[in-house]
Amino acid sequence: MKHFFTLALISIALRGLCIDAYFNHIVFHTPEGGAYVETHMLFNSSSLTFRNAAEGYQARVELTYIFEKNGAIADFSKNIVKSPFVSDSVSAIVDFLDVQRFPLAANDYKLSIKLRDINNPKDSGTIIQNIRVESPPESAFFSNILYLDTIYSNNGKTSLFSRGEFDMIPRISGYHGPSVKTASIYTELYQSEISLGGSEDYIVTLDIVDPKTDQALTEYRILKRFKGSSAQPIAHKWNIESLSTGNFLVKLEARDRNNVVIASKSSLLQRHSFVAASDSLDDFQINSTFVGKIRSEDSLRNITYCMKYAASVYEENYIEENWNKADKTELRRFIYTFWRERNSVNPAYSWEKYEDRIAYVEAEFDLGNNRRHACRTDRGRVFLKYGKPDTRVIQSREPNASPYEIWHYYKLPSKSNAKFVFYDRSLVTNDYVLLHSNVSGEQVDYSWYLQLSTPSVLPSGNDEPLSNTGQVIDYNNLNGTQMNSVGSRALEYWNNPR
Repeated sequence: MKHFFTLALISIALRGLCIDAYFNHIVFHTPEGGAYVETHMLFNSSSLTFRNAAEGYQARVELTYIFEKNGAIADFSKNIVKSPFVSDSVSAIVDFLDVQRFPLAANDYKLSIKLRDINNPKDSGTIIQNIRVESPPESAFFSNILYLDTIYSNNGKTSLFSRGEFDMIPRISGYHGPSVKTASIYTELYQSEISLGGSEDYIVTLDIVDPKTDQALTEYRILKRFKGSSAQPIAHKWNIESLSTGNFLVKLEARDRNNVVIASKSSLLQRHSFVAASDSLDDFQINSTFVGKIRSEDSLRNITYCMKYAASVYEENYIEENWNKADKTELRRFIYTFWRERNSVNPAYSWEKYEDRIAYVEAEFDLGNNRRHACRTDRGRVFLKYGKPDTRVIQSREPNASPYEIWHYYKLPSKSNAKFVFYDRSLVTNDYVLLHSNVSGEQVDYSWYLQLSTPSVLPSGNDEPLSNTGQVIDYNNLNGTQMNSVGSRALEYWNNPR
């Protein structure tokens, strides 16, 4: 399977976990009128542990989905998702994808996504997402637009990627990086016969639109003719090699014989055609700047990866796709351009300020023994993304509790009074995992206080989250168990950081 390093506004990076995974969902309908949610989960193999098996090395992830409606479970699944076999754990770079479908009535749902690396069970966590399934209208309407990585005939051999005679490999988002030459979509138009009054012909226009001008790019316009029906699958592939970098909309319109629009749908398409070199400097000249001081290939790759936490959406996706495979010349060009765009007068100054952050992360959160780079640890990522915390509690020797840290930021762009709890379950690796945060998009575990405690002092029967409100539970009153019997002051530090 191809690499799928994709992330955009419609997808969610589950970055609060040690497991690097990306989630997206699409709502489809059946001709009978029932809706279903199709989930896509992409796993970055480099974040998983591979173990030797009969046919080679393989990663395995326990993936649990729990859909809740008004506090009750509406649907759930628990599956073991397996990577392809590889010849050795070092070459385990093939990302892999899981697709599932859940029939759900129109409503608002809370979706709990639980991930556990079976080969390294300490790497686990839960992310909460809100999902809405809309009621269908009483006229023609499109499903969500699904972006595809590839589409091919399945020759009658169905799989979880099958739709009729074809297998369709989803993309996690509408982001299309420099190496991508085509943009493929799939959607479904429902109830056109209702709007048309029968099975008469209609036209679907497929456009790529510049949202700044609201003008369709004429060279990409496609017309498809269909007859009215309860459900019509629609797929198309554009060649986008010449499409410039920018945000675009894929816009679909169904029109009757009088050219009246009976249904429409649009979706964000993000294009990064290639990382541009300096307008005035060639590669030789770029190498005479601050990037020329970065000599080793490993340093270039680590720096590029670390820069993702200061990057735009386009840049972040470029980094995900290229940090471990671009050559040294391209990486230097990218690093220089990245900082020149932020400070055209003195890009070296902006780079050096961020370099100081990277140096701090490398010194403070190094794992040693040639393990993954410090910026790929949870503490390293949070530090690079949000900066130095205003307060940092470090507790490594509390009785009956794993070593932990609580970071507090007075104010972040998206959150005041932001807090993060990290812990080292192994006790020896210095690899503190993000356990819980009150910042949107980060790891959530409302039973974090229990997770810190050693099994011998945990209150029985309370291993599940006890609140979904975002408020920390007062465990002083939990089944009569007093906080001092648990042996940790973490709750006190959380509520009163210092």
